[in-house]
This record gives sequence, C-alpha cells and structure tokens, in this order.
Amino acid sequence: MIRLTYILVDAWMDSYPREPASVTLDIDDTCDIVLGHQQLSLFNAHYDERCFLPIHVYDTEKSRPVAVVLRPGKTPSGVEVRAHLRRLIRHIRTRWHNTRITFRGDGHYARPEAMTWCENNGIDYIFGLSGTKPLAKKADEIADDIRTRRAIENLPVLRG
Repeated sequence: MIRLTYILVDAWMDSYPREPASVTLDIDDTCDIVLGHQQLSLFNAHYDERCFLPIHVYDTEKSRPVAVVLRPGKTPSGVEVRAHLRRLIRHIRTRWHNTRITFRGDGHYARPEAMTWCENNGIDYIFGLSGTKPLAKKADEIADDIRTRRAIENLPVLRG
C-alpha cells in the first residue's frame, strides 16, 4: 500500500516540469461508509456511521491528488499524523530538496506531535484550531467592530 502511495506521489511530482519553489498541500479525511464489519472499519460518532476515514492530500496549485492513505474510521492521533507527514515528506525530498512545503488542514491535524515535527524539519503548516468560549468572546468583540465599520462605510471587504 505504501509503494502504491509513492507511485501517486511520483506522478504528482512528475506533473511539474521542474522542482517548484513552494507547494501548499491540503490534508483532509473523508468518511467512507462501509456495510458490515470490514477490517479497519469503525463506528464514528461524528458521522454516525461505520466507516473508514482515508486521508487525502491535494496540491492546492494544481488541484491534483498527492497521496491517499486508507485508514481506520477514527480521528488520527498526533503520532499517526506525524508518521504520515514524515513518510510523505521523506519521499518528496528524494527529488525536491529545496521546495518550501506548507501543510494546510483541519483542527484534528493540529496535534503537538505533528506541529513539532513540522517545526523541527522546516515544514510550514496552517492548521485550524478548535474554538473555546473565552476565545470566541475575545474574537467576537473585534469581529463586531469590523462588521460594524464595514457596514457603516459600505466597504466590500475590511480586514483587521
């Protein structure tokens, strides 16, 4: 399975005429509902289904798949996320030595193990973080000011 994944990664790298200066890779999972009790399928309360949760990695520039990993139907642990990132980066680095790589993913990829590994290996990342009520209250005060100024000044966009 890992060798098949590397063939997909190689095909993606072959789609570039030369090593790019940078790439942004989206990492996400998809609920793959199963019937029965296949090996690795688990009940996932979030989806209310028995499923696999394969991880998909896509290149944001070319909208092409980079890697797909079949995995159990549960949220990946930090150790698992780190292992997937490490294997993928190790394979990319066999050909692209200087490309700046950024991973972008949802909050369940924002695990300390994965973020620490990225920081120690020169990999950038943008991971969502789950909110909290105190954080939402602080953000809401600033967001309310921006929403109000945008409405009063009739601006299409206002950042702050």
